[in-house]
Amino acid sequence: MARRIFLFETGGRAALGFDTGLDARAFAQARLAQLIAEPGLIVRPNGGVEAWNASGAIEQGTMAIWGPAFLGDCLDTLIGDSARLDQALAAVVSWIRARLFLGERPAALMPCAAIVAGTDAGYPAGTVFFLPQTLVLRCMRAEDLCGGEWYIHPDRTGLDAAAFTASAMLYRIFAGIAPFTATDLTVLRQDIREGNFTPLHLAAPGIDGRLAAIIDQALGPVKKTGDQNGAACLNRFLEIFGPESETTARDSFFRPLSETDRISLAKEKEQTVKRKGIALKTRRFVMRNTAIIAGSLAALAAAIAIGYSVAQSRAALPTTAGMEPFELIGHYYNAIGELDHQMMEACVTRNAGKDDINMVANFFVISRIRQAYEPNASPPVVSAQKWKETGALPAEAQVFGVSDLQVEEIRAGEDSGEVRYRAVYTLWLPEQEPADIAPPAEAAPLPRSIQYTDELTLIRKRGNWRISQINRSGLQK
Repeated sequence: MARRIFLFETGGRAALGFDTGLDARAFAQARLAQLIAEPGLIVRPNGGVEAWNASGAIEQGTMAIWGPAFLGDCLDTLIGDSARLDQALAAVVSWIRARLFLGERPAALMPCAAIVAGTDAGYPAGTVFFLPQTLVLRCMRAEDLCGGEWYIHPDRTGLDAAAFTASAMLYRIFAGIAPFTATDLTVLRQDIREGNFTPLHLAAPGIDGRLAAIIDQALGPVKKTGDQNGAACLNRFLEIFGPESETTARDSFFRPLSETDRISLAKEKEQTVKRKGIALKTRRFVMRNTAIIAGSLAALAAAIAIGYSVAQSRAALPTTAGMEPFELIGHYYNAIGELDHQMMEACVTRNAGKDDINMVANFFVISRIRQAYEPNASPPVVSAQKWKETGALPAEAQVFGVSDLQVEEIRAGEDSGEVRYRAVYTLWLPEQEPADIAPPAEAAPLPRSIQYTDELTLIRKRGNWRISQINRSGLQK
């Protein structure tokens, strides 16, 4: 990036240039002159904020957008220099202070898009220049560089995003490596979302426990809405580092460790990395196969679920012995929302309701997989009838099943062993099947509903009533 963002002289004065990597013709065709209007932000240590505006474009072999000079060190360069970690720590603290002054005002988060003034910059030491983000991205594209994605959370915004970036930079300073190191962008973002990193107290043995806890929490996954508080996290950092952080040594945040402690922490790190690696592979394997089960292999999943259920609970299979037709019909439809495909099978004969049973068995398999992955989480599926009774509000769980069931007899004939009934009801289905089985950060969308009318034929089989045929018509809402 140093080649693309550079200092030079024009008209007898120093200027800061952003090399687009394009010649004059390509620059004009790409309509990049509009980038001249994009401002940067200069934030002083006392909270004063001023805009930095580009002055124009100039040709220096390739086209560069330029504006007033700003002397200092690029933040990502400091963080990556093991010989200047004290200076890097001071620069990150200045960045945190400046980001708090800006509040929710948008500013580039990438460390390569921040320059921290030194003592000879013409600005007070600790002044931070947030470069125009689009200009920086243009320069990175010309250099074929990444934007330090391991410091950027793909989902968070505002001060929550800034707290993540600050924690990732501090982790790099104290541990010597970035918390997330995958080179594939898709895997990297998945690691960030899932919090797949080594806890700081293991990556940097002897680190201050309070500091490590704040960084680990900020880098970890958000388990539920409202858990994030970026402003509080950034303010806690300032409390720890203090107002005179420009002179604070990185090593002062480490305590000396005995050889026994070092061996113990090394063993704990090895076990933690191994355990998290196994859990990660298992979780992602389940995620991939859940999508398969929910899609093209739904029928196979249903067969597995039915076989498993029969093998494990043959002695306790549900029975409909002694039920009258009206009662049996109620049990059949209520079993849909309870994911009780065994009860549904007990209510039918001659392959009646086969599609219903397969659908319920599929949801049953997915529910079991999710509960095995997160045993302490709330059930992933809620019965539609219970959901309606509690106000039909947006819920984290998927809503599935039957509500508003009305059953009436349309032809009597118990003496002949055959009767017919009409069932009118609403079937509720999730809007879409999620690809990720981890607990959602936000409430799921409202389910969709289908109004159905079924005509059911029931016959006596071995003395008990069974549904032998279901003729269905429906209308999706």
